Amino acid sequence: MKKRVFALLLILSLALALPAFALGSDDFAHGRLSGVAAAGDGSLLVTDTFNKVVWRVEGERVTRFAGAIGAAGVSGEPTGAYHDDLADKAYFLEPWDVVRFGGGCAVSDAAANVIRYVADGRVYTLAGSGTAGSRDGVGKDASFDRPTGLAVGADGLLYVADAGGGAIRSVAADGTVKTVVTGLEGPTGLCWYGGALYVAETNRSRVLRVANGGAAVFAGASDPAEDAGEYVGGFSDGAAATARFDHPQGVAAGEDGTIYVADTGNGAIRAIRGGRVFTLARPSSSALMPVAPRGLCELGDALYAADQVAGNLFKTVYAQKTYSDVPATAWFAEAVAAATRDGIATGTDETHFSPDAAMNRAMFVTMLSRVHLLSDGAAIIDGDASFADVAADAWYAPAVRWAADNGVAGGDADGFAPLRGVSREELVTMLYRYAQKQGMSAMFSDGALDGFADAGEVSAWALDAMRWACSHGVVNGDGDGNLTPKAAATRAQALTVLLNFAKAYSL
Repeated sequence: MKKRVFALLLILSLALALPAFALGSDDFAHGRLSGVAAAGDGSLLVTDTFNKVVWRVEGERVTRFAGAIGAAGVSGEPTGAYHDDLADKAYFLEPWDVVRFGGGCAVSDAAANVIRYVADGRVYTLAGSGTAGSRDGVGKDASFDRPTGLAVGADGLLYVADAGGGAIRSVAADGTVKTVVTGLEGPTGLCWYGGALYVAETNRSRVLRVANGGAAVFAGASDPAEDAGEYVGGFSDGAAATARFDHPQGVAAGEDGTIYVADTGNGAIRAIRGGRVFTLARPSSSALMPVAPRGLCELGDALYAADQVAGNLFKTVYAQKTYSDVPATAWFAEAVAAATRDGIATGTDETHFSPDAAMNRAMFVTMLSRVHLLSDGAAIIDGDASFADVAADAWYAPAVRWAADNGVAGGDADGFAPLRGVSREELVTMLYRYAQKQGMSAMFSDGALDGFADAGEVSAWALDAMRWACSHGVVNGDGDGNLTPKAAATRAQALTVLLNFAKAYSL
């Protein structure tokens, strides 16, 4: 079989994903990959709803872990069945997810309405009667209605997203099934972190957090559609409460508490961190990206995503992005790391950030526009303004038009002067105007500049902006107690001010 590999580039928490390789659909007999989980020995287990088997992935080697591939039906899809037997002779109907549980592995067989168990070379039925229903009980006395996502809690219980029944159920090692939460709309993906379950509530396009028997919205706005029982999906980053997903089907927890989301309807991989939603990967015409991701799994220094449509298992490797001119002990190191993480700024080349280089107007409005996208992922960075010295196709042109149309920065009779350096008081003034336009608090203390030796050097037109910046901790002065308002701002200084602003207003 000819091996096919694909590259995937993602920006992740304080790390830059380097090009990494993933197994292609040829390796999985052109399957529809669904769930993915760590097997505990460094390999991965991947469910396949087309071939109706569970694969084991060791490096770039793919073997069948459980399930027999049936004869092709009229459509060419292998036929499935609900049949327990030796691992290589058992049949599944729709193996949706897989997770290590006890001494073996649990598999949700969605179409069979049961939870299967693979251990000691055999496939068993752990729980479920095989008939759709929502009944608690033990073993085959219990019933499920399309069980999908699986997760194992710190309490040792197996948790099941009972999608058809709109519930989360727990299964003990002896097969005892109990209902944990009801009233959900098509829950699918599950993961466990920090004493709580995180649930992809697919039909309402949001992520829930379940703890102490209650469910609360963790991320994603959900609006009813015109048809009863339907909800509108969407796509936007920003604050978790207002961000939008489109029928997500998978969630996974990172070691640092980041919750990764397979945003299936958008073909995207998203992350929830610090009360905000970020997009890590989304389909584009220039790179191969997931089409319909479902299962996610973090293992070691990599995040894996199983794709239902592309039939690929994508892998992304985490690596700390460093620059030779940004020492770890530098006062601006944190700002550079955060800016790189959130896509606010990049290096001037692969190994240099040029922190002491002068910040110009084009750079600053571009960075500010990216900060704006952190608070409103659906915003369009462009506008109608035009300037004689800004070519329509310049890399900074959309940000310049956006800034001008929103009263953040303007030009004069000669143009915008995009390459002109920006002073510290000019930079602060642009931020102040932006805050006012966004309805943020623009209040300040009249005595905010009293502690700075060179406060008298601030231009009259920048006084209110500088007072505002000092009142909110956006500007703190240098180590000598000076504002240096007319000094040209460097890239490191501008980024620090931007990050202070983002922190002050929880962007």
